[in-house]
Amino acid sequence: MQDMLGILTVVATAMVKFMFTGLVSYGLGHSFWQTVLYMAIGGCLGMTLFYFAGARVLEWFRVRYIKRSAERKAQGLPRKKIFTRTNRSIVKLKGRYGLFGLAALAPPTLSIPITAVIAAKYFRHDQRTLPTLLVSVLAWSFVLSVMWSFVR
Repeated sequence: MQDMLGILTVVATAMVKFMFTGLVSYGLGHSFWQTVLYMAIGGCLGMTLFYFAGARVLEWFRVRYIKRSAERKAQGLPRKKIFTRTNRSIVKLKGRYGLFGLAALAPPTLSIPITAVIAAKYFRHDQRTLPTLLVSVLAWSFVLSVMWSFVR
């Protein structure tokens, strides 16, 4: 029972804050390969869950925006500004680095939920998106487990 609670702790930590999961796993006494496995399971579960949930939430926001824009137009009000400085920066980064740049850099640094939502926002129409993110999580699971193994 105690071991199952430790495994669930590592998996839940990997779903939310991927970078420090190895430290938690080693702290609970797991071996290297257990750490890699639990990080990969948690990261892949989190990526899948937040990718699809993020896509649904973003679709809800899009529909809401369309309705509000129609209401503003019916009232004779001007359209809201769409392209802000931040939006332009995000689009520039998306064009420069793309899906593979996001998959390579974001899971450990930004966390799984933020990476998944960004991918759902900008790359949901590309069929390679989720598989690319999952492969990235698997690779980062191994790399981070190796890195944290030197700390323990």
